Amino acid sequence: MWKEQLEAYIPQTADEIRAKEEILAAAEQYGTDIFCRECKAGGHVTCSGMILDETMTQTLMVYHNIYQSFAWTGGHADGDTDFLGVAVREAKEETGITIAEPLCSEILSLDVLPVAAHEKHGTPVAAHVHYNISFGLIARKKDKLKVKPDENSAVEWIPVERIPEVCREVHMMPVYKKIIQRMGQVRTAQQEILRNMVQPLCQWYEKNARDLPWRRDKEPYHVWLSEIMLQQTRVEAVKGYYSRFLERFPTVQVLARADEEQVRKAWEGLGYYTRARNLQLAAKEICCTYDGSFPSEYEKIRALPGIGDYTAGAIGSICFGLPVPAVDGNVLRVVMRLQDSFAETDRPDVKRSVTQMLHAVYPRENAAMCGVLTQALMELGAVVCIPNGAPRCEACPLKHLCRSRKNGTSGRLPVRKQKAAKKEVSMTVFLMQCGERYAVCQRPMHGLLAGLWEFPNAEKEMDAQAALSQAKAWGCVPLSVCRTTEQVHIFTHIRWKMKGICITCGSTPSRFQWKTLEEIRRELTMPSAFQKFLDQGGSA
Repeated sequence: MWKEQLEAYIPQTADEIRAKEEILAAAEQYGTDIFCRECKAGGHVTCSGMILDETMTQTLMVYHNIYQSFAWTGGHADGDTDFLGVAVREAKEETGITIAEPLCSEILSLDVLPVAAHEKHGTPVAAHVHYNISFGLIARKKDKLKVKPDENSAVEWIPVERIPEVCREVHMMPVYKKIIQRMGQVRTAQQEILRNMVQPLCQWYEKNARDLPWRRDKEPYHVWLSEIMLQQTRVEAVKGYYSRFLERFPTVQVLARADEEQVRKAWEGLGYYTRARNLQLAAKEICCTYDGSFPSEYEKIRALPGIGDYTAGAIGSICFGLPVPAVDGNVLRVVMRLQDSFAETDRPDVKRSVTQMLHAVYPRENAAMCGVLTQALMELGAVVCIPNGAPRCEACPLKHLCRSRKNGTSGRLPVRKQKAAKKEVSMTVFLMQCGERYAVCQRPMHGLLAGLWEFPNAEKEMDAQAALSQAKAWGCVPLSVCRTTEQVHIFTHIRWKMKGICITCGSTPSRFQWKTLEEIRRELTMPSAFQKFLDQGGSA
């Protein structure tokens, strides 16, 4: 693979042609030995990164003790054939930054760089050459800088135009100049892709769009409802809920007047119940502030409860023809792959940047096309440039534009932060039964699963005796423990390890409501974490 990478590089100058030939000749003769400092070729592979800030006007350089000059970051491959990985690793180690994102995966230059004889850590090093492989990296200026003291004595952000003032290695100036110039060319090409995608993508969508119930009209209430339901939920799961919800609450006015528990019950099973609560709050505001008519200005749409940038963009463009994008995970994935961009898509600043780039290419002269473009981007990410598994590149209308397809990096994109381990919480769930009725209570109106119904519980694991004591303290007059059962429920950031204890009781204190299993299922909105115990409670 590493040879293919070197061979794929297209030299743009006579010096680069010679450099490529020399490096490939050394690779042919010495194989992977050229990645080791002890290689007998008289040179070995190094990987460097020109680090620019997000505006591409400043560069992060280190004052190199050996060369007595400010220089870019880089280091020896030391047996590693992941050239880009080495460049990123060295950038972080030498400067202390936590994020050094490749502008793209492409090699920006191959050079044979002379290294004069010197001493390192008291050991003489003979003159040799570096077979240097260069990449462009983007870093954030707010990252804290830290010197690598065994090699450098300073780390500084330096305006690009001042590089000649601080760099004493005259032979490096042409290299720095061309890398920065090529980074600018890459950035321009990445932006140009988005301009060139609009027409073929919209044409593809109009021929290939799935027939989904919420696409059959541009009624803002319908589009809004579908977008809220589709957050964190699969399309197939939403179809039935969407139809049933509209049958029960056919207009914004009906939704605004509805009983809150009825709205929660209609949402039961979709999860993320705050969505339903905010949906009704927004409906009430539309009726109160806008006389029941959905606002048509982006800022007013965005200000409604539960509506963020993405949903406001979807409603604004699809329903009102506004030139505003709707950027979610699907759209971010499409853009990252099209541009061969390694920016971490979890970061808000990356999402804002992509939103701004897309905003610039929306067809302001064609309102209808704005909505088509929004839906086409969503559709492409959902059925072609898919999140799990290999993208269906042969079916993609933008394959001729896609840089990650060209560079073979689509499987590595998008880049996301490594998720923190889920917090595990042990819980004891009390299935307290008196006759045919079970104790239930309502969760607080704020926080996780706000306002939903649950079986009484405690955030700790109890044995049978401790559970009986707790039931007694609640005034339930516990008679016996019938059995115990265990369940696990996983939220986005939390894992509940739940131990259910079935207890027969002789009293029904008013601190709880007491319902039959049928009444619980019919009348109350109980999240799936506790629904798992319903059938088990019935056998107590």
